[in-house]
Amino acid sequence: MCGTDLVAQYIPRLLSPMLLLFIAVYHFIIIVLQTAVTRPWKLINIHYLRTKSFSRLWKENGAQMSQEMPAGTDSLLASVSGLVLDLGPGTGEILSRLNPSQILAVYGAEPAVDMHSKLRENVKKHGFDGKYTPMLCGAEPESLIPALAKCGMVTGDAAGEGVFDEICCIRVLCGIPRPRDTIQALYGLLKPGGRMIVCEHVVVPWRTEGSKMARFMQFVYTMIGWPFFMAGCELQRHTELWLREAAGREGWASVNLKYVEPKTAVPFIVGELRKRG
Repeated sequence: MCGTDLVAQYIPRLLSPMLLLFIAVYHFIIIVLQTAVTRPWKLINIHYLRTKSFSRLWKENGAQMSQEMPAGTDSLLASVSGLVLDLGPGTGEILSRLNPSQILAVYGAEPAVDMHSKLRENVKKHGFDGKYTPMLCGAEPESLIPALAKCGMVTGDAAGEGVFDEICCIRVLCGIPRPRDTIQALYGLLKPGGRMIVCEHVVVPWRTEGSKMARFMQFVYTMIGWPFFMAGCELQRHTELWLREAAGREGWASVNLKYVEPKTAVPFIVGELRKRG
């Protein structure tokens, strides 16, 4: 492929995140205007405005944004089985890709309360009624562990309690607080032999598979407000490194992670990590 063809192929992909950012800004403005009329005292609560606007963005655009997932994600989700922890399910758009017949139960950790009504709708729509328990919590241990304890899934501080056969991390680790510590805690919640399913956008691997231009565009998007308008989502996280480190000295039994579209401004790692039995 010649240089002109490469430019024609990748320039639109480098610029495509701008459209999503514009949409996010639009929803933020709508929430600010609505809040000014209905709850003007909330205008000083930036966290409230960001959370509400991102929830609005996802409720209106999440289905469209989930129609085509990064290569390899669908087959991974179709293989999920047993007792499952679903991190950041949002409105439950990935449930159509799971097979309820091979899943014992799912616990979904979703911190945005505005997402829960539509999440419950999708739970029923896709055959998970009675199998899916939405929890109003985040992935960070100080939020997740109490929620799991309330459901009777863990005891104490759950340090090292292997509970789940599968943990699904689908477009969620980009926005969790203290990602390295949180991923370490998630590792502890996996049973021996358990598996972590991953589809996460990450920092561009510009030294190997990616490109310097894509890495530069990640910096540009960050500077013009991506984390602010996308509820803390970060484009430049070294998530692959933190996932590999989570197993400590003993290491994972196996790691199978691949980059998808590494030359774009929003590359993904897709694959699985299996805990030693």
